[in-house]
Amino acid sequence: MAEPPSESRELELVEKLDFRIVLVANDEVKLQNILKTFLPPLLLKLGSPHASVRGKVVDICNRLKTFIESPEIVLPVAALLDQYKQADSSLIRYWDLVFIQHSVGRLDVPERRALIPKALRGIGAGPAASLATLFNVVFRLLADLKLPSRGSKEDGAFREEIGLGDPEDAKVVAEWLGKLLLLRLSSSGSVNTPGLTDDDIRFLTLGKPDTWNSAARGLNLAETRIKAANFLVSGAFTDEERFIPAIYAASTPDFRISELGDGMLKRTSVSLEDKKLVKKLFEAHANLPAPYRIRILGLLTKSEVSATFPDEILAVFRLNVSSQAGSSDAMEVDEQTWGRNPSGLELVKVYRALFEYINWVARIGHSKPDFHKIAAPLVEMLRDFVEGQGWPKPDNQSLDDVTLRSRAYETIGVLAKGTTMSSTERLALAGWLFRSLSEDPTPDVVVNVDGALSSLTSILEPPHSPEVANQLHGILLSYMAKQEEVGGVVRSARHAATKWANHCLPFSDIYARWIDILAVAGRRDERSDVVEEGQKGLDPWTYYAADGDKTTALPDWQDMAHVFFKEPIAHINADVPQGMDVDESSVFVNFPGDVISAFPIAVDYCKRVLFLAALKDFKLEPGWERQLVALVQSDLETRKALRSYLSSSPVHGEAVCRLLGAAFEGMVNEDANIAEQCARSFVDMASFAPKAVLGPLASRSGELLFLVRSNKKELRALGAKAFGILAAHPSNSSEYVAQSMTALTSITKTLKTAVGSELNAVEGAFLALAHLLSRQVFYGTGTNSIADVDLADIFPTLDSVSSATVSTQEALFDAYSQLWTAALHVAPGTEENKGSKEYISKAFIDPLVIHAKKGNEKSITALGRLAISLPVADDGTAVEGTDDILGTILEKLFSLYEIKQAESHFTIGEAITAAISCWDAEVVQLTIDVETEGTSYCIPKRSARVKPVLQKLLTDCKTTKPSLLKASGIWLFCLIQHCSHLEEIQLRLRECQAAFMRLLGARDELVQETASRGLALVYEKGDPDLKEDLVRDLVSAFTGTGPKLKVDQETELFEEGALPTGDGKSITSYKDIMNLANEVGDQSLVYKFMSLATNAATWSTRSAFGRFGLSNILSESEVDPKLYPKLYRYRFDPNQNVQKSMDDIWKALVKNPGAVLETHFDAIINDLLKSIIGKEWRVREASCAAISDLISGRPFHMYERYYQKIWEHALKVLDDVKTSVRNAALNLCMALSNTLVRQLEESGSTTSAKAMMNEALPFLLSPKGIESSAKDVQTFSTLTIIKIAKSGGKSLNPYIPTMVPHLLGLLSTIEPEAINYYYQRVGEDNKEKIDKYRTAMVAQSPITEAIENCLRSVDKEVMSQLAPRLEETIKTAIGSASKLGCSRVLQALATRHIVDFAPYAPRFLHLMEKQALDANNEIGQAYACAAAYIIRLVPGESKLRFVKQFIKLYLESKDEHRREKVTDVVLFLSKVSPDHFSALESELLPFAYLAKHDTHEYVRSGFKDVWDKRAGSDYTVTRYIPEIVGLVQKSMDTAQWALKHAGALTIASAVATTTSASNLTGQVNIAHLKLLWPVYEKALALKTFAGKEKLLEPLPDFASKGKELWQKDAQFGELLKKIALREAKRNNDEYRPHAFRCLWRFAAARDDLDLLPDIAAIVTPHLDLAEDPDAMEIDKPKAGKGRGLDPKTQAAWAAIEAVAKGFNRTRMAEDPYGELKKIVGALEPNASPVADEPFISGSDFDTIRRVYWYDCAAELLDTAAAAKKGEPSPNRGEESPGGQDVVPWFLATFDLTRADAGTEDQRLTRAKAVKSALELVKGQVGLSRASGGGLSGTVKEKTKASIEKALAEERSADVRAKWTECLKYFG
Repeated sequence: MAEPPSESRELELVEKLDFRIVLVANDEVKLQNILKTFLPPLLLKLGSPHASVRGKVVDICNRLKTFIESPEIVLPVAALLDQYKQADSSLIRYWDLVFIQHSVGRLDVPERRALIPKALRGIGAGPAASLATLFNVVFRLLADLKLPSRGSKEDGAFREEIGLGDPEDAKVVAEWLGKLLLLRLSSSGSVNTPGLTDDDIRFLTLGKPDTWNSAARGLNLAETRIKAANFLVSGAFTDEERFIPAIYAASTPDFRISELGDGMLKRTSVSLEDKKLVKKLFEAHANLPAPYRIRILGLLTKSEVSATFPDEILAVFRLNVSSQAGSSDAMEVDEQTWGRNPSGLELVKVYRALFEYINWVARIGHSKPDFHKIAAPLVEMLRDFVEGQGWPKPDNQSLDDVTLRSRAYETIGVLAKGTTMSSTERLALAGWLFRSLSEDPTPDVVVNVDGALSSLTSILEPPHSPEVANQLHGILLSYMAKQEEVGGVVRSARHAATKWANHCLPFSDIYARWIDILAVAGRRDERSDVVEEGQKGLDPWTYYAADGDKTTALPDWQDMAHVFFKEPIAHINADVPQGMDVDESSVFVNFPGDVISAFPIAVDYCKRVLFLAALKDFKLEPGWERQLVALVQSDLETRKALRSYLSSSPVHGEAVCRLLGAAFEGMVNEDANIAEQCARSFVDMASFAPKAVLGPLASRSGELLFLVRSNKKELRALGAKAFGILAAHPSNSSEYVAQSMTALTSITKTLKTAVGSELNAVEGAFLALAHLLSRQVFYGTGTNSIADVDLADIFPTLDSVSSATVSTQEALFDAYSQLWTAALHVAPGTEENKGSKEYISKAFIDPLVIHAKKGNEKSITALGRLAISLPVADDGTAVEGTDDILGTILEKLFSLYEIKQAESHFTIGEAITAAISCWDAEVVQLTIDVETEGTSYCIPKRSARVKPVLQKLLTDCKTTKPSLLKASGIWLFCLIQHCSHLEEIQLRLRECQAAFMRLLGARDELVQETASRGLALVYEKGDPDLKEDLVRDLVSAFTGTGPKLKVDQETELFEEGALPTGDGKSITSYKDIMNLANEVGDQSLVYKFMSLATNAATWSTRSAFGRFGLSNILSESEVDPKLYPKLYRYRFDPNQNVQKSMDDIWKALVKNPGAVLETHFDAIINDLLKSIIGKEWRVREASCAAISDLISGRPFHMYERYYQKIWEHALKVLDDVKTSVRNAALNLCMALSNTLVRQLEESGSTTSAKAMMNEALPFLLSPKGIESSAKDVQTFSTLTIIKIAKSGGKSLNPYIPTMVPHLLGLLSTIEPEAINYYYQRVGEDNKEKIDKYRTAMVAQSPITEAIENCLRSVDKEVMSQLAPRLEETIKTAIGSASKLGCSRVLQALATRHIVDFAPYAPRFLHLMEKQALDANNEIGQAYACAAAYIIRLVPGESKLRFVKQFIKLYLESKDEHRREKVTDVVLFLSKVSPDHFSALESELLPFAYLAKHDTHEYVRSGFKDVWDKRAGSDYTVTRYIPEIVGLVQKSMDTAQWALKHAGALTIASAVATTTSASNLTGQVNIAHLKLLWPVYEKALALKTFAGKEKLLEPLPDFASKGKELWQKDAQFGELLKKIALREAKRNNDEYRPHAFRCLWRFAAARDDLDLLPDIAAIVTPHLDLAEDPDAMEIDKPKAGKGRGLDPKTQAAWAAIEAVAKGFNRTRMAEDPYGELKKIVGALEPNASPVADEPFISGSDFDTIRRVYWYDCAAELLDTAAAAKKGEPSPNRGEESPGGQDVVPWFLATFDLTRADAGTEDQRLTRAKAVKSALELVKGQVGLSRASGGGLSGTVKEKTKASIEKALAEERSADVRAKWTECLKYFG
């Protein structure tokens, strides 16, 4: 190994070099040459071990800095850079970089580009000391970096090419490029860069202030950052490497960089579930300013794993919320923008992003392991945030603050739901939220606070410990008692408190039920949802159905009675104004003030729970309350069970006593409403209470006398019942009873003179006396006392009061019914006649019959009860000495069959039953309402009368008289129902069944129903053997075995027309029923329909259902599922009779409709979808209504898969030929639409209008006012409302929701009828004028002014009511003026009431999707404008959905009308809301680009305007190539030619723009061309259409710029050629010239092809202009638009031009004469050197030559002359003759013999062409040469002479000058 040189040797060498440098220091060229060679070796000496050498070299380097200042000196940068990479000495590297920095900017661009890979390769492992300087060099080189097209093949290889193959290098470069994006310089030049450390800043600035000062030859920071961002986008970096820098880029304020950053983030494949990456994001968030934090929070919101960083999440919250405190300290613009503490709008954005992220964490974090660590702290911090804004009342109520406050409340609810908190903490949070709800005056936070409270309910489900339950009771009770406007309360929290009581406390909790009772009782102006929530809480079925996991235990009714009516409940007296003084021992202790309205509800609820507790087997189901009432009133077993339960335990007795006492106190309350409800409850409970329980209250019966004297009929009746139960009680002494009777009797004695209230008292007294006397009998205490009373003196005979009022007579009817039921016979008169038939008939029977014939049910009942009191023998015969009064009564009852009211016949049936069965009839036994002693009053059945009556009824069921048949059937039904236990009835049930079977054949619908129910009743009352026999009889009646009934094929079962089939016929007979059964495939349907068919509405009344439960045999058996779909559809039949019938069948057959519909939903909806498009109109109509009802209120997922088909069929039927079907379809469509947009809204508002307005406005807005048919009234009302609207102000608020829709309707109503008359009779142009007139009229109308005056006063509360009505008005508006008015209202709301209108904006934007498509252009544009305003207020997803919907409408449009409407919408959106348009540019701009190529003028111009304003230039297309290709593909796939053509034109324009963009950028985006080509090829393949020539224009340029494609793919190149030739061959006269032009341009672009032979072959047939004698008239060419030439002439010129310019450019350069000869040969096959008259010189081509040919020939000849000018061509020789063969031919086409022909411009062009020909000859061989291609002598002389002649005749100076130049070529 050689020894290193000595120190002296090294110094010698260095000094020699130093000397040489000094010698040439003044000679820049020599100095550069020396330095180029010796500077790197010199710097290597810096690594010498000798200090002297190193010092010398340093001196030389310092001196060199002075020598190389000249800009002409460029140092060997590449060598220095290589040396830097290899050097180990830091000193060498330092000076290498110094000189690199000096000259890197002086290098040429290619040299600088070549340095980039060298600089970057290995940069990650380079020395840290000099790394900053090297990066500074890299930053300088970035300006010249040439990036490949994104996604191209080159882009894929760019990473290796640029020197970043080592991942460590790429990682380091990406990191510092990202930090460069963070670097900021203030206006003063100082560095202010949050997110960068001091070391980072020194690294990027090299510690020098001028590093980034372009004025001081430093770098331009802004431009370098843009270059860095573009570099990051390239393929040099992976997604993981550029992810963090992409965040920096996307967050920068420079939109040029932020767009690139957004693109990187959108396209990134980085997983946000990488913990390391998420950790980096949290670290970046902690150090970066607000814009970056906003972006990072948005990314974290997409990462589930981010929820597992508890400490970081808390730090994020603290950082962003704490920034609020210092946000106002930043004063300078730069610092304010980039400081750590944001302010203003930026702070709002930070909060929004923060709350979005925290909300995300709250929603998905509950399943994460450490969620409990952050949930509680976050809740506290959010509470602090809210309290920081001011709590419970905020300090500021701006829109942004309110939005953030709402979000905070929402997030608290979500967090609390998943956190681990103690019950105490949860209750504390609940109390905080309750206070927020009640005292926060911000309307918009209500929903969020309420939602937070609702979330908490899920974590506070019962059971609770006693302590927690007590705390919860306290909170809820306190907020139930708080009054609005008292103690800071601004809003009632009663709904939330009630909801909490229902969800957080068990159903058995008494205080929860107390809260529900308070809610149901309500307050003044109580919201309906509070009452509804309370009702839900009181309903055990609703409670259990809502949550099946809850313990199904009823509250203890005994404890309830104690708590409600004895023990004071805390918080009840708080904040409640006292309306009455109560002490703690009063039953009203918990009902002070307005709370007294809850008293009857509490009593009634205790009663209901008591009954449920007693009836253990009672099943809770929907409608259970009605069923319970029916059972208690009409079922003996139920009544016995209740009485037994109350008597079973002394504890029960004590509780019942308390409850009865409370009811009694309420009953004697002064408030009639309270008294009536309590009286009803008291009577219900006292009817079953033991005597011992009633004892304490019996002595107070006298207090009820005021009820007996009440003016309210119901109170009198209830008071009489209660009085009878208590006054007759055994605990009362006979003296007390006598006093009571005396008091009542004294009242009754004024019967004849009493009027008004006194008469009411008399009526009540009679009732009370009757109840008192009868209950004495039932108690067994009044035998002696009653015997001492002459009832005849008290109760007048009925004939004596026949002139009294009906009310009085009915009171006596009731009184006598009570007496006669107790066997108290009242028969005044002498001993001789008081028991006679004549006397009783006169005194009682005849008066009762008179009223009975009128349908008075009380008189009918009295007739039946009269029979009970008559003394008759057991065999039914009259007692000796008396007449057969019973027979007379029955006869009178039977005579009532002609009464038409069906309800009365049930009463008659009961009366007949009571008359013959007496106390053996259940209907009589139901009278008992006290605990009886003995049975002395129980009159047994009249056995001798039972059989005859039954026989008569069976006989009358065979009659042909309709009224008697109907009555007999009902009476028989009643007899079986109430006396089926009698032996006489049991023995003849088979006959009864046969009778009912016969009644099925009757034509009367009610008779059929009676028979159906009778059959079911017979089946129910029989024993098992009898049931089996009955079923056999029923079946055999229709199968031919067993008993025969007169039902055959033609038996008429339905009225004609009741069940029409749609073809003029109807189902009427048994045969038709059989056919229906066969159709369904279930023969059992015959019996089912016969059993269940019904049409009478009476069976849906309370009477029918209350006393006769609907049950039958078939409803207990299994039903064929095939029946459900058809039966469901029949319920909506257009025929009302069929509809009612089938509805009752459904109710009877389907006991649980909800479960049946759930189970058979698919079968039903499939059947409906099939029948909705059936042949019969009534089936279609019924199906529409049925579908609407079926899906109403049902979860969407159930019919999601049918939804599209429902729409499809509904819209189809909407065009039905029958109006009613169309209406039904319209209703269905509206129902479908409503399901998409309907939202739950709170109802109820507080009115505060003036007294006059309260009276006037309702009338003016009624049908009697502005809707009156009288014009004068309508005009007056309208003018008055206009005035009120102008001056009403805030007082209008309650009426605005009603006024505005009415006024909008008036805009059309008051429109002159003449306008509509003319509008229907004028053309489209005039219609547009009328529409514009309407628009102006609406704008200037005083009604419009009134509407605007109304809208000025709109607030949030008004908006909640106005919005749905306005929505409905928009949907239903018919008149054009009304629709225009609606659009103006929407615009006003969207601009003047932004905050209040914003919640409803999405609904109205969705509504505009339909309204903007209005057929009227003015209306459609008005709604489009409104939509543009509304879109400002809706969230991003709604905007996007709206835009996509209209894009879809455009692509699915069937005609231009729909596309015009879409144009209006987008155009207005662009003009009215440009910022929001910009936010949607990615969707709208590609669409606008497509639509601006639409074939319809209006659409095209509209979208062109949009594109020009929003895109700026066509080069914007290159940003949206994928989107445009996708849209074009969709348009090309449609069946509409207009859309196909628009897509074709669009793709052609996109191709043209992409290729032309290369003229600016210098490179073609091959990836875009590849993407465009498949669709472009498809477009070119379309048939020719007007404008298709535009598709050809970019094809040559595509072939030229896409050279890389066809060079690498020969098949692709061949395809391009094939397409060009194919298009040229198309047989379309208009299209042909353009195709020929495209062909020669394509040939010019393809230098690898010689297409001239192909061109000649294609165009030659079109060179002949001679007229074809065989051509038909239609084939003859017509004058075209192009310069006055007809299509044939244009084709001829295009053919000539194609040949003249279709030569191969490469061959022209090599052999110009050879190519010219080919061209001439193609144009003139017989051309010769002396051709005086070429083909093209004919007269037919005069116009072509002058207009086109001269210029074309000149261009062609100039091209040939320029080819290899002055250089011999290797291809020239014999095969390439010279100008003597070609040039003369050209000269012969220039009309030299007609020098004066043509215009001046044409003559000038011809002279130029001649000059070009002469130049060609001269340039190649010269005009004077006799050989080698010059002009022959003859041609030369002739040409010269022609030129001289033309010069002599020419007058134009320019042309003369050109001819003079031509002559110079002849010497």
